[in-house]
Amino acid sequence: VQSQCDDVTEGGPTDGSGCTTATLSCNETLIGHTVGGVDRYDSRFYERAFCTPFTTNHDGGDERIYRLDLPEGEWTASVTLDTPCAHLDLFAIRWEDDECPKPDHLINQCEGSVGDWKRKSVRLASNHKSTWYVVVEGQGSEEGTFALSTQCRKGLQ
Repeated sequence: VQSQCDDVTEGGPTDGSGCTTATLSCNETLIGHTVGGVDRYDSRFYERAFCTPFTTNHDGGDERIYRLDLPEGEWTASVTLDTPCAHLDLFAIRWEDDECPKPDHLINQCEGSVGDWKRKSVRLASNHKSTWYVVVEGQGSEEGTFALSTQCRKGLQ
């Protein structure tokens, strides 16, 4: 019997910048794998950006980064990560540039969901057009499959 964890073994290419895998759209679900991603961020980056205190090791393995653009006006996006096969964490970095933030950039807003549970989510609120870089990151050197779902609605509730 083949496990669902063996069905997907890599998450596709990254763009030419060596950063994002794809653009997330509101009200869609993507299936991916951290293998073949990028290795841009580590525990120190997430700590400096106030995404999470340094309670979980994110220093090994690849991560996948997706770009989510919220339109003009008041919007709320709920991003959910389901990880049945590995300890993966979810981060969302607000960054108003076409290139992913570099480790030495000053990050003004970051949301993180870390821990041992298989489902993680972040809520992103914006009162004007904004760009978020959504990161799926393995704890330690964990790699695995995941589903990333994005639900958006008008308003800030």
